[in-house]
Amino acid sequence: MIHCKELNKDFTDKAEMFKELRLNKDEIIAFKKSQVQKSCEKGNSVIAKVIDPTKLSEQVKGIKFDDNHYYIAVNSTRILDSHEDLHLDTIWDITVKAQQGKNYLVDTHVLSVGTTIARKEYIEMMVVKVPFSMVGKPYSGNTVVLVYKIPKDKIIDSKAKEWLDSGDAIEASVRMQYVTIEFCMDSTEKGDETFKANFDKYYPLIANKDDFEEILYFWAVSEAKNINESSLVLFASNPATGPMTNNKGAAEQALLETEAAEQALQETQKTIINILNN
Repeated sequence: MIHCKELNKDFTDKAEMFKELRLNKDEIIAFKKSQVQKSCEKGNSVIAKVIDPTKLSEQVKGIKFDDNHYYIAVNSTRILDSHEDLHLDTIWDITVKAQQGKNYLVDTHVLSVGTTIARKEYIEMMVVKVPFSMVGKPYSGNTVVLVYKIPKDKIIDSKAKEWLDSGDAIEASVRMQYVTIEFCMDSTEKGDETFKANFDKYYPLIANKDDFEEILYFWAVSEAKNINESSLVLFASNPATGPMTNNKGAAEQALLETEAAEQALQETQKTIINILNN
């Protein structure tokens, strides 16, 4: 039995599931694009370890990094998350230009004066390619990360500053909306040539393949908007080490889900079903 989260339905074999996904892919993509999402609710948060500017300088040429700023990675690419979404390396290129100077760093996705950690005018967004190990991920190879560069003296929340300086475990999460999505499906059926080509093109990029028993399909996201803010969060609703769906450690990881995340997922599933039934 195969469960398809997008359709909220069990299938006896993958051919049957592929058929319904094929019929409903446009509606699913439209729904994904319509939602403003938080990466911490999708198992795609990043350990908010301040990146060492010396190590950054070794990895990234042509950009000046110094000890007077925090360099906080708020999202990373090439990880298949709990919604079968794969962030491609280009995902933040456009939003970095469009949203420069417009995004805050806040506490747990609450935009208010009292929850602001750094004001928008002091945050410089950039994308850099670094080894996964630099952002606390246990995967080999490199990832492209969305980085918030913030002067150390412009962190206005003293508790957040203490946490950043301590090096204790805390995570970062991005508020986002998808713009460009490609459907990827491991199907050899006639008419699925584009989906299969997408699958073969992007599947090798997935860094956390070992977290899954089998990957039959996914959604490759090549552009997204970082809307208004990114956040520091105590922990993600899904652990940062990988997604839940078909994950080998799903039973243990599910214990870490928050009640709010479970409710959000149920509402998402209901909305998809309503879209598909109308």
